[in-house]
Amino acid sequence: MLSVAIAGLVAACGPGKETLGNDPKTESQASTVTWTDGQPALAINCKTPGGCDTRATALCEKTNGNYTVLRMQNMPTRGDMTQVRGPASVVIRCSAR
Repeated sequence: MLSVAIAGLVAACGPGKETLGNDPKTESQASTVTWTDGQPALAINCKTPGGCDTRATALCEKTNGNYTVLRMQNMPTRGDMTQVRGPASVVIRCSAR
């Protein structure tokens, strides 16, 4: 029973989905957008604290998880009220740093 619980915890805390679309594990949605400079970027909407960061790191796996934040809005923190804060979102671009 304990090993099943540990396996479930490890799966829940694992890396985010490396492709676009919905990721139930990080409670995030990722898509490609055109940023104001005309270049492609990745837009991520998330519900949980750390969800956007975990997803961004996974999406930027080819650059060792490195990315540049172009815009960040309403990032969640533990215990905040989503209804008051509004939906969280971030726009990133993978980078070599």
